Amino acid sequence: MPGILFSVYDPADLTIESRWQMGLQLVRHHPDHELEQYSEPGFLLACLYHPEVCQAPRILVTEHHVLACYGNIYEGDMESMHDGEPLCRALLGRFLSRGVDGLKHLNGRYDIAVWERSKRVLHFVSDRFGANRHYALQRTGALHVACEVKALAAFLDRIEIDPAGLASMLSFGYHLGDLTILKDVKCLPNARHLEYCAADDRLSIDRYWSYPYGALEPLPGSEAELAAQLHDHLLTALKRQLRGVKKILLPISGGLDSRTMAGLLAQSGFTGEVLAYSFGQASSRDVRYGRAIASKLGYRHVTIPTPRDFMTRHLEQAAWRFDAEWSGELNWGPRFSHTHPALGDTGGCVVLSGMYGDIILGSDKFGYQQRAGDAPISQAQLRDFFVKIHCEYGPMVHATNLIQVTERKEVSEHILRIVNTTLGPISNLIPFYALMRAEFEHRQHRHTATVVQSIEYDLPAITPFLDTNLIDFCIRIPYNYFCGEKLYKSMIGLMLSAVATIPEDETGLPLSDSPVRAALHWRWARILAHIPILKRFFSRRAVSFDFQSGIQNQKRFFDSQASALIFLSPPLDADSALGRYHRLLDGNLTPADQVCAFLPPALFLRELNRRLSEEGDVPKRVS
Repeated sequence: MPGILFSVYDPADLTIESRWQMGLQLVRHHPDHELEQYSEPGFLLACLYHPEVCQAPRILVTEHHVLACYGNIYEGDMESMHDGEPLCRALLGRFLSRGVDGLKHLNGRYDIAVWERSKRVLHFVSDRFGANRHYALQRTGALHVACEVKALAAFLDRIEIDPAGLASMLSFGYHLGDLTILKDVKCLPNARHLEYCAADDRLSIDRYWSYPYGALEPLPGSEAELAAQLHDHLLTALKRQLRGVKKILLPISGGLDSRTMAGLLAQSGFTGEVLAYSFGQASSRDVRYGRAIASKLGYRHVTIPTPRDFMTRHLEQAAWRFDAEWSGELNWGPRFSHTHPALGDTGGCVVLSGMYGDIILGSDKFGYQQRAGDAPISQAQLRDFFVKIHCEYGPMVHATNLIQVTERKEVSEHILRIVNTTLGPISNLIPFYALMRAEFEHRQHRHTATVVQSIEYDLPAITPFLDTNLIDFCIRIPYNYFCGEKLYKSMIGLMLSAVATIPEDETGLPLSDSPVRAALHWRWARILAHIPILKRFFSRRAVSFDFQSGIQNQKRFFDSQASALIFLSPPLDADSALGRYHRLLDGNLTPADQVCAFLPPALFLRELNRRLSEEGDVPKRVS
C-alpha cells in the first residue's frame, strides 16, 4: 500500500541496493502510482502514492536534512499547505525549532521521516492512530522500514513464517500486536517515534500517546450540553477536512457512523457533488437504510449488489496487496466497493469515511460491560475475556493445535504474552475501558490501516472521527454517557434529526416516534420469536453479506486452492490443517469462514515465493 520506505545501513554493504530495488518492485501494484526516491551512501528513501491522493514532491532535500511525508495534515498553521514542497518545508521548520515533539500530535493521518545527514540519525513519526501501517526489519548494522511486509522480504536471508503470527490469524482473523506473517518483520505501533542511530546501531521506538480511556477527568455538563459540544466538534472536523473538496463519494448504511457523516455533510454547507452508495444484498439493512437516508438528504444513491462470488472475488489480489493482514471474508466490501463500475467515473472524488466512530464514541459491540461488569477485575480475567471474545474462530487451541507439535506451547505463550503486556498497565481500570484499549491496540490498529489504505490506493479519503480535537473531547466523555455510545446516540437524536428519524434497530436508536409503527414492530418481533425458521430467513435477508452461503456458493474455488496450504508448512502441520480446512468446507466444523483465515496467508506466501524465485539471487524458503 502507499507510504514511506527507507533503509539505513553500512555504505560498505554492496548487497543492499539490489535488494532495495527488488523490494520496491514488490510494492509497485498500481500503474498510476508515483514513486519518489532519494539516495546517498548508506541511506535509501522512497515515497509511494497515488497522484489523486498526494501531489509531489513528498521528499525534501536540504544541506543537512532529508524529509519525507505521506498523509493528510490539518494543523492550523499548515491547513493551506495541502501538499508538496510548502508542506514539507513547514514540517522541517517544526522539526528544526521544536525537535521531534513538533511532529507529534499533529491533526491528521500521516507518517514523517527525517534523516539527519551529518549525524546519520533517522526519525520516523506517525499520527496517534498509526493509520498508515508500517513494518520494520532490523539487522546488524541496518534498519529497513516499509509500508508493506513484502518489501522487507527482499532483505531476509530466508523466508520463514512466524508461527505466532500464523496462529494469531487462524484464531483472531488478524495479527496481534507487532506480529506479521514473516518471522523477524515487526508491525510498528501507532503514535510512534522511531529513532535509529546508524553510528552505534541503536534503535528505539517510543509511544508518545496511548488511547487514555478512563485516565482523564470527565467533562462537566448535562447530556444535552455535551451532545451539543460533540456535534460542534464533529462539524468543525468535517468542515476542516472538506476544504478544497469538490466531489464526495459517501458510503452509507443504517449504522451510526455513516449516517452521522451523511447528516453532518448536509449541515456543513458543502455545495459540491455528492454520490452516496450502499453495498450488500438488496434486502439488507445497509442498502435499505442507506437508500432511505440518502433520499431524505437529497443525495443521489447507488446500490452495489453483493456478487455471488463476493467471498472469492479479489481474494488473491487482496491477499497479496494487504500482506494477508486481515481475514478474507471482509475483503470485498470495505476494500473494493468504492471502485465498483456502478459508481461510474469517480475521478476527482474524495471518500468521506465514518471510520473509527464506533470505538472513539464507546461502542460496546463485543459486550464488554455485560460480560465483565463495571468493577475492576484481575489482569488474568481481563486477558481471558479478551481472548475469548476476540477469537473469531473458536478457542485458540483449535488454531495452535494446527502448528507443529514442537512449537505449540511457545506459540500459545507468545500470544498470551502480547495480550498480557497490553492489559498489565491498565488492569486497574473499569473492564470496559481496559478491554476497549486492548481492542484499539490490536484489532482496530490493523483495521484502521486496512480500510484507509485500501481507499487511498485509488482515491483520497477524509476521516473526521480521527480529528485530534474531537478525540481530545471524546476521551473525557463521562463513563455513563460514553459506554454503549449513549452520548453519541443522543447527539444524533438531538442534532441530526433528519437521519435519526430513519431508525434501525441494530443502531440502538428509537425505532419510531409513531406508536402504531412501534406497536407493529413489537408484534412482528413476537411472531418471529415463536417461528425460528422464519426468524433465520429474515435475518439472512437483512445482512449485507451471508458468509456461510458465500462459502458454500464458492466451495469449488476453496477446494481448488487447498493445495496452497503447503506454503504455510512449516510451521503449520500440513495434514492437520488440510483435514480441518476440508471439514470446514463440508460443514462438519464451525465456523466455516475460518477457511478465509487459512487462505490469505497461504496465497500471500505462494505469490511471494513465486516472485522472489523469478529474481534469482533471493531469500530461500524454509523447507
